[in-house]
Amino acid sequence: MMGVRPNRKRLELMLMLLIGLAWGLLLSELMKRTRWQNSADRLKEESSPFPSSQRSRNLPTPPTTAPSTTNPPPDIQAARLFNETRVLCMVLTSPKTHHTRAVHIKRTWGRRCNKLIFMSTKADKELGSVALNVREGYSNLWPKTRAALQYVYKHHFQKYDWFLKADDDTYVIMENLRAFLHAHNFREPVYFGNKFRQHVKEGYMSGGAGYVMSKMALHRLVKLGFSNSSICTNRNYGYEDVELGRCLAGVGVVGGDSRDENGLSRFIPFSPLHWYPQPPDWYQPLLYYTSPDNSSDCCSNTAISFHYNIAQEFYVLEYIIYKLRIFGINRELGPLPKKKTSSGTTSNHFRTTNDETGHNALIKMVPGKNVTKPNYRTKTTSKFKK
Repeated sequence: MMGVRPNRKRLELMLMLLIGLAWGLLLSELMKRTRWQNSADRLKEESSPFPSSQRSRNLPTPPTTAPSTTNPPPDIQAARLFNETRVLCMVLTSPKTHHTRAVHIKRTWGRRCNKLIFMSTKADKELGSVALNVREGYSNLWPKTRAALQYVYKHHFQKYDWFLKADDDTYVIMENLRAFLHAHNFREPVYFGNKFRQHVKEGYMSGGAGYVMSKMALHRLVKLGFSNSSICTNRNYGYEDVELGRCLAGVGVVGGDSRDENGLSRFIPFSPLHWYPQPPDWYQPLLYYTSPDNSSDCCSNTAISFHYNIAQEFYVLEYIIYKLRIFGINRELGPLPKKKTSSGTTSNHFRTTNDETGHNALIKMVPGKNVTKPNYRTKTTSKFKK
């Protein structure tokens, strides 16, 4: 009996070791399976396009930075034009519309200007407006516009090639503006907009739709027009766009044709959100050019500006133009328009002089210097016909 007990104890110890080893192997296997399942769940959740309704407590905290987007890269051509075609945007506003109109331009299309300036009668640090020493009111738009253009010429003429004037309820598609201007030479005395027929024989550009002047046009306007009351009236009243049209015609600046290849307007003095496709009744009688009969559209597919927009519509247009995407439709507009020669914009009776467009001539232009004065007795005739 004494010999059996030691053997029994050894068997019991061996059995306990075997049982412990089995339990150890079992627990190890269970732990491996758990880790694998957690890894699989994490990988599944991270690779899924849909958020999980239940998240494991063991998952790491999501990063606070925004994830990288899958949007296409920025338009290289538009970025190149931004640097090549330098446009200063001058927006006329008033103290009572700083925060109901003008601020929405600053938050939307104004960000795409090379320089954005708000012209008002009160300085506003948040908006960045310039206070002009003129009276407010619709009847005072001409002296206000004149003072604004003089300010721009004095402080910003050297740095920019084109100078856009817009109202604080106008929306502008800057990429289309630069693409259109690419074909034109800022050394030519020319300006563009939606041309109206009344009041001015040569026509004038609608103020509401906005208009853009070349560097040479602004130079002639300020140095030759504003300094001569027989060309540009110095009275403190009048329609801004009409008076400007008279001034520019008087100094040999041509009102160019900004219509597209189908004869449709690019500068639109009304909002498509209200009037598409039929324009308001007052519009057609004012047009300098006859509207085409082969189109039911009111506006060009490469439109540049729209007028009479309320605050909400700035963001609606911003969304439709820059954010809305249509699957499977290619909207490539093709190559940029070819450069036009000087004969494409300058009147036969009023050529730009060599003194004005010679080598580095415009670079040397500074407020206070004169250019060769044109013969005002020679009438300016436009090459553009109805």
